[in-house]
Amino acid sequence: MPFGERIRFYWITEDLDSWCSSRALGCYYPGTRVIVGTGHSATHEIVHAVLNADAQTNLFLEEALAEHFSGVGIRRPNRSTSLDPSELLWISPTDYRFGELDYAVAQHFVAYIYSRFGSGTIRSLTNVVITGAGPPDLEAAFERFTDIRYADLETLYFRESHGYYPGLRDSEIPEIPHIPTTSWTDVSLRCSATTTYGPLVDVSPGMYRTLRLVLKKPRIVELEFAAPEDVELTLLNVDAELRRGRILDFFHPHPTGRFEHPKLKGSETLRLQLEAGTHLLMVSREGYESADAFLRVELVEFPRE
Repeated sequence: MPFGERIRFYWITEDLDSWCSSRALGCYYPGTRVIVGTGHSATHEIVHAVLNADAQTNLFLEEALAEHFSGVGIRRPNRSTSLDPSELLWISPTDYRFGELDYAVAQHFVAYIYSRFGSGTIRSLTNVVITGAGPPDLEAAFERFTDIRYADLETLYFRESHGYYPGLRDSEIPEIPHIPTTSWTDVSLRCSATTTYGPLVDVSPGMYRTLRLVLKKPRIVELEFAAPEDVELTLLNVDAELRRGRILDFFHPHPTGRFEHPKLKGSETLRLQLEAGTHLLMVSREGYESADAFLRVELVEFPRE
């Protein structure tokens, strides 16, 4: 995308079908830098607009790159219900419109390529995709940038790929310290701060920010939340959501609703038994008035007898 060129984004909260195809969460109009979408589709469609491929001749890799660079994690798809990457590379626009493209397969395959061969290979493939290259040229590009025949590359993918790949942006969410136990972390909400987002996940007016709490083993954790009473802290168990089939976007978390996540109001203290893994902490407030907020996280140690 040329430096200084702008993307126009229309954030739609209702009747998206009148702008995009049925069931779509957003859409990009090729060649226009115009996006219509929601908070859930914003990063995906922005990638399409930045790439702005000369022609949509390979929807498999275009969608794979949009999913990959949107920064959300991906788990291995079920092979019994999906086409293989070699088949999807040759998918036609007609089959794409009829729902034959499995976005999960596309993203998981590119996540494997990124993990196995690095970001340079992904950038090189991207530079070929934006030229409007067709499947034969793309197969050749895979072979050129990996030094592996495409058929062998797919075999390696099925043999070596991980069950889950974290999102590219997950690590950008700051990890909240829990050592030393006496420290406080500033989790204030400011419209002018790059760490504050909005509107709220349900698109109602409001602000929020997210942080990560990473535990290497199950722990009892005490959280003390110093904030106005209308500011809320929600603890989202990332692994619990994953077990229920939902991969959380760390920047725009939207849980399944099938798991009760603990919540604290400002001025409250709560002690919890948390399982090992990553917990996403979301500080939120309705409306757009700034709020000072501070959080203390303490790992509770019981005295040995």
